[in-house]
Amino acid sequence: MKSRELCFLFLVVLALTSAEPYRFDQFKVFRVRIEAQEQLDVLRSLKTGPNSYEYFDEPRQIGQELDMMVPPFLQSEFDNMITGTKMNKKLMINNLQELVDKERPNRAVENDDEFGWDDYHSIDTINAWMYSLEELYDEVTVIQGGTTYEGRNILGVNINRNPGQNPGIFIESQIHAREWITSGSTTWIINKLLTATTAEPEYKNLADNINWYIFPIINVDGYEYTRNVYRMWRKTRSQQGLICNGVDPNRNWDVYWEKGGIGSSANMCDGSFAGPEAFSEIETKSLSEYILSLADNLNFYISFHSAANMLLFPWGHTNNPSPYYPQFMEIATATINALHARHGTNYTYGPVYSTIYPTTGISSDWVHYALGIPGFTYEFRNRNTATGENYGFLAPPEEIQPNAEEVLDSLVALVQKATELGYMTPNAPGRRQ
Repeated sequence: MKSRELCFLFLVVLALTSAEPYRFDQFKVFRVRIEAQEQLDVLRSLKTGPNSYEYFDEPRQIGQELDMMVPPFLQSEFDNMITGTKMNKKLMINNLQELVDKERPNRAVENDDEFGWDDYHSIDTINAWMYSLEELYDEVTVIQGGTTYEGRNILGVNINRNPGQNPGIFIESQIHAREWITSGSTTWIINKLLTATTAEPEYKNLADNINWYIFPIINVDGYEYTRNVYRMWRKTRSQQGLICNGVDPNRNWDVYWEKGGIGSSANMCDGSFAGPEAFSEIETKSLSEYILSLADNLNFYISFHSAANMLLFPWGHTNNPSPYYPQFMEIATATINALHARHGTNYTYGPVYSTIYPTTGISSDWVHYALGIPGFTYEFRNRNTATGENYGFLAPPEEIQPNAEEVLDSLVALVQKATELGYMTPNAPGRRQ
């Protein structure tokens, strides 16, 4: 790498270690459609990261639509690239900083002693809240699913009102650091499960008859980095080479893992860098070991992401369907119909590879491969359903409750359909014995 580029990267790193979080004033987000190999090659050649472009999803294939952040000082270069490659673009967000500010309206007077859903809380506050639930409810146990590069614990809750009897569902949330609405919605769902009364029988039934393992935040280090330093960070925080940090923790699982290729990046500075090897990250390695220790207790695995309005299931690495594709489609259809009925939010659904884009080394595929149980991935809403306002990953806190409401309704339908199809029994289709 040239010395000038190294100097520039050093200055960027220095800026990101300052007391105030990085700002995105007048940064715009455009949606572009890749319709030719030349366009794909140009997008892949762009430098990304702080003080540069940022992809909300990495450019993967012809036919893909993707959102990308454009700094004001690169606007002219971006416009020339669009013109030169005859690429279609659409402005989605005019000023990214306005959305960042809306996410943390109480930042200046933040009081993490009061837990609620009008703000996004620190990991310490979320953990303290989970421990308070353990004190309040006999059926709640705080559980540790793993550890992180920076030495934090990955904590969740086990909700089990009938030990030894209930089928198990594992929920993994916010494995990508910048997807804040996933943890906000997950904590809301936890609270509703525990407080549902006989006036809400469908929710109380979920709490009474499912053994829940729920982790609000998997990528703990990355989340704290997005809160305090750089809001658009996606990866873990491990050191990679001399100047790069982090691995995409949802490209690092040991299932059809590859460094580069169609489903991940081999460039250690890219947002979808798969790591030097499968399970190179302590987060994915320790969490996978914890999941394996629960193998006899689990019937379904669910991963919460944002923001693409989708419900996905295996596989990500190939267009060849899972042997259980018909059953998965039945479950997905019922689930998304219920989700839509709540607020009118539209989702698409299907296998990862053909519905969103090719991926490799993802958690839901690994669970399906290793345990034989269904692994479903939600991509939460990316806009206000009522107003149509686009916010992508930067959902304001007032979106937490409506998003969580429709997701919880969809979980009711998911469990009902999965039960009908035999997936909530010890001898479920495909389950490893």
